[in-house]
Formats: sequence, structure tokens, C-alpha cells
Amino acid sequence: MRRLLAKTIAALALTTALAAAPALAPSAAWADDTLDRGVGSEWSSLDPQVNFDAAAGLILMDAYEGLVTFGPGGKILPGAAESWEISEDGLTYTFHLRDGLKWSNGDPLVAQDFVASVLRTLNPETLSDKGYYFYSVVQIAGAAALANRETSDAATLGVTAPDDRSVVIRLAAPAPHLLNILGAFQIPPLHGPSFQANGAAGFTDPGKTVSNGAYMFKEIVPQSHVLLVRNPNYWDADNVKIPQVKYHVTEDVTTELKRFEAGEIDVTYDVPAAMLDKLAQTRPDELILSPATEVLYFDFNLTHEPLKDINLRTALSWAIDRETLMSKIVKTGAVPTYSYAGGFDPDYHGPQMPGAELTQAEREAKAQELYAAAGYGPGNPLKLTIVTTVAEDRVKTAQGIALMWKKVLGVEARVNPVERKAWLDSFYAGDWDVFADDLIGDFPGAETFLAYMRPSTEPGYNWVKPEFDAAMDKAATLTEKAARNAALAEAEKLLLDDMIFAPVAIESSRMLVSSHVHGWVPSALGYYNSQFLTLD
Repeated sequence: MRRLLAKTIAALALTTALAAAPALAPSAAWADDTLDRGVGSEWSSLDPQVNFDAAAGLILMDAYEGLVTFGPGGKILPGAAESWEISEDGLTYTFHLRDGLKWSNGDPLVAQDFVASVLRTLNPETLSDKGYYFYSVVQIAGAAALANRETSDAATLGVTAPDDRSVVIRLAAPAPHLLNILGAFQIPPLHGPSFQANGAAGFTDPGKTVSNGAYMFKEIVPQSHVLLVRNPNYWDADNVKIPQVKYHVTEDVTTELKRFEAGEIDVTYDVPAAMLDKLAQTRPDELILSPATEVLYFDFNLTHEPLKDINLRTALSWAIDRETLMSKIVKTGAVPTYSYAGGFDPDYHGPQMPGAELTQAEREAKAQELYAAAGYGPGNPLKLTIVTTVAEDRVKTAQGIALMWKKVLGVEARVNPVERKAWLDSFYAGDWDVFADDLIGDFPGAETFLAYMRPSTEPGYNWVKPEFDAAMDKAATLTEKAARNAALAEAEKLLLDDMIFAPVAIESSRMLVSSHVHGWVPSALGYYNSQFLTLD
């Protein structure tokens, strides 16, 4: 799971001191041999074991390669591992690394580098929110005990390197989706010498970063760009056609569009919602709209006194007219939803939130009753602050919901748009009433979303439900898909019934891709590695 605007994610301040080289002149930055990509707001972190931000993940997946990689359309392909075997019981995966793998500085890359990455991610001192991949999304033997400080013995981890070219992963429970979380976003290898020499605060400096992917870091200029150059030591360097990739900070989507039209950006991070219809007519071959494994939802802060009342939270959720919000206000192609983990896998038949079976008018009438019963009304309006990112569609969504709460209930809600890093910091600080949240699934199934909501995984929601954990544990033991999905549906019902958030919509992916860029295949997972692209 990745926080997108963030979202997509783990949300930590950038702890790395970045010493940036002078920026390239515009003529060089926009030369024909450079792929220029928008990345939205500034990256939250470029630490490969810490970053949980899907946008920064685009950069890191170009610079690092996992045991597997994701090709055009998000297809799973062999990455650093050329092959693998799975035991009959589904509990042991053995990966065989390619011969002669090297880091960007020429050091040999060995299997232990992947083991070291998982250990660092699970180490509580790393402060990584990605550790849950290894004990919740999948259950790697020993991972939970390391993350929970029950032991510090690395030998107890079910990820081992019996030799320099073999990585063995032992699971405590079957995980049919394991390959989906073995890419560079989840398990990039760790270059031990540079980390030991420079520490967490220095090993991501562009002059010190050592990577193993198709590209390596050349420049990191905060609030401006990240420049990657082709890695000559990458095992498939001969087939990497684009010499340079430059990720531009593009916080203002309208300005990003202007830069695209001027030829300064080849691929945008987003598209202005108000321009979608026009662009569909004027640039039909460059506008890419596709489904995404991304759900939007508004969290309620369970530590704030008024929002401890489930009836008040229910009133707020019911007062949102999702169809009107998406079709008349936001207009980005997002699909209204009344569930959290449903809508991605056609074989998963999960529940919807309480009240979904009612008409919008019925929900609003009941919401008014609940609001009044909670002690609020014209003379005593509930006052809330909604924290969202500065992204245009997110601000519109928050403003639309605030207006609905005002109209239906009389709630006085203030929208506070902040940049991505501040948005992420705010979530973990808990200094919000309502948080405009979203998550991207690592595969099109319910489990990737539900695993994130386990209390041990994401304590920021301040929600503890032993029954939910029990349902998730039950699902993890089942190998037959229908039975596993049924157990997941039990877990989702418990989550939705507690109304800790209001589900809003399933997002669509929107971007402009220049006609000079070839090989771009829509990916619901948002994987677009530059190594598979070419430029005219």
C-alpha cells in the first residue's frame, strides 16, 4: 500500500541532508535525451527503506530494482532475481539472483543486501512505515517479533541468504500475492558500505547514494527536481534507451499543464480537472485516463472528543452526497464508493458502509437526527478542520464535503490545504479533526487495503479492534480464494461498521503523455518505470 499524495504514504519528514549539484541549464534539461516527468509536490523522502510516498516511489523505482520489477502495464517481470521457485505448501519462495549483479559504483550486489534491507525496514529505529508489508500484507516468519521489539536477533527473520545469489523467504502463512510486494518500492536492496559510512542522514545525498536500478542519482534540488542518469552497471543497461530522467516538482497542476504544452514536461503527474473535456478533444492521443487501485476516504480523529461519538461520525458520512460530489464538483472521473476495499477485484464481494442501502435523501434526514441528538444545531454548530493536500482535485473534494456538511447539518468546516510533506506530518502528529486520506493498493484485491488498517500496522488511526485482527488472521490461513475473500469481507464489515472514516471514491489515473514518448501502457497500480520507455 502506498499513500499517493502521499497518499499513498510512509509519511516521514525528509531526514536526509541533500547536497545538490548546480542545476542544468534549461537547454540541457529539456534536451531530446532527457525524459521530463512531473512528480507533483516535493518528495517526502528518498530513503529507499523509509519512503511510503507513491510519487517519490516513481523516482526510487527508477533508481532501485527489487527481486522482481514491473513492466509495461504493471506486469510482474524478473528483476534482480532471474527466476524463483515456490514450495508446494506455498510457504517458501527461493529467488535466484542474476549472475554478476553490480551496484552503481561497481560493488558486487549480493543476496544479503536484500536481507539487510528487510532488517533495516523492520528495525523500529528506522521509523519506517513499510515494515507492515512483511508482517501484515504478508506474514514473513519472525518479522512481527522484530518490528515489535520482541527480539533483535536477525537470525529469527524468515528472509535469508544461504549464498550470494539466493534469497529465501519463509512465510508463516500462505501469501498468494507475495510477488506483488517484492519490487523496488517494497524491498529495494541496501548498499551496506554507503549506509554505514554516511548513516541515514547522509547516504541518500546524490554524491553518496549507491543504487542498483536502471538509473542513478545525479542531482537532488529541493523544491525543484531530481535528475537521474543511466546506470552503466545495471545488468540490462544496453536496453535502457533514455539516458536521463528528470523529475520536476509540479505542485500547481495548471502550471504543470502549461509546461507540458510548452514542451518542458513530457509526462504530467496530474491533469487539471476543469480541462479534462477540452484535453479529450484537443489532445486525445496524449490524455491517458485509466482505472487505479486508489481509494479516497476522509478520516475522523477518534482522539478528539466530539468525534468519539460514532453517531456523529455516521451523520458526517451520511451527509456526503458522493454522486453529486464526483460528477458535479470534482469531475475527475473518480467513481463514488460506499466501501473501502471493494471495487478492485471482481471476485471479492465485500460489504458497504452502514446506510449505503438508503437513498441520499434518507441518509441526510437520518444524519440530521443524529447530529441533533449529539447536541449540535443552529445555536451550537460543530466546528471542524479538514486537512488536505494542495492538489486541485483534493481541495475541491474537501471544499465540496465542507459545503455539504454546512448545507445538511450546519457544520462549520474549514479546509486547510498543505503541501504533501506537511500533510503527512500532520497525520502522524494527530493535529487534525478530519483528514483527507487516500491509499493505493499494491495489487487489485481487498487484502492490500485491509492489511493497512490493522492497529499494529497503522496506529495513526487510533483504532483498535481485536475482532478485525482475528478476521485478518483467519484470512491469512486460507488458500482457497473464495474462502479467503469471505474472511476479508468479515474484516471489512467490522471496519466500516465503526465509521472511523467516510469512504468517498475510487480514483482514476489522469495524465498527459507526450506523443514523443513511446511504450507507455496504462497501469492500474501506477507503475511506469522509465527503463521501458523510449523517446523520439
